[in-house]
Amino acid sequence: MKKSFLTISILTAGALLASCSRSDNTQGTEIVSDTIAGSYSVSGEHETEGIAAGEPPVDEQTQKDSAEEDKGTYAWVEEEALLTDNILEVNDTLQVMHITAEETLYPARELTLKGVQLFDSPEEADLDRAKMQEQTENYDTAGDPEWCSIDEGKLLVCNLNVKNLEEESDGELNMSEFMIAYADPDTGKVTIVSCAPAYVSASLSQAGASDYFHYQIAAGESKDMTVAWLIQEKYDVENLYLCVTYDIRTPGERQYFRMSGQE
Repeated sequence: MKKSFLTISILTAGALLASCSRSDNTQGTEIVSDTIAGSYSVSGEHETEGIAAGEPPVDEQTQKDSAEEDKGTYAWVEEEALLTDNILEVNDTLQVMHITAEETLYPARELTLKGVQLFDSPEEADLDRAKMQEQTENYDTAGDPEWCSIDEGKLLVCNLNVKNLEEESDGELNMSEFMIAYADPDTGKVTIVSCAPAYVSASLSQAGASDYFHYQIAAGESKDMTVAWLIQEKYDVENLYLCVTYDIRTPGERQYFRMSGQE
């Protein structure tokens, strides 16, 4: 069961990060919701393929045989991610875990929060609007996607240090690996607010480009940077956290940087 869980987890992580990468180009894109709300397990590794256009249909007996073979294969279990006791503060370090081909976990990145502050505008935050995304695709408290523009939202500005621990890495990383999350104060359920920053000081590109979230850190080295996320007015900073967009850890082991009271 453990092996199957890790296989599905990494496939889900890849799909999610690809989706967040599509949000680099902020026009007409869509990010997958409930990114850290689910932990999945599957009792088996058999996969079936759909029928391609133009191929003959599968006969009825083959379908029955396939159904029997697959019976019990896809026993999906989804667990809500609840806020854990692993709450980090300024100057703490979060480890981002990845998975090897042998399905063992290893630390791929270290994220240290140096400071965070909420601003009403780029001018108040001393950021150049011309170097920022004009709008980002966020999520509301119900988990539905919605656009948030510079003039509509607040700016959650984080001073970060990122260390690349992957020895085989080419050094090109993606800031959508991290996100701002909302923890419901009544239930503790954690959902996504945004994995698409409006500003990345270490960006390899320019605002509006499809690779705006990409940045470079050589293997074994670290870099300081400023990253700002647009936050809708409806959110209270007391309930916002910085974390991994898709966390390969089990829900109870995940780490969250508190965003309030960290100035």
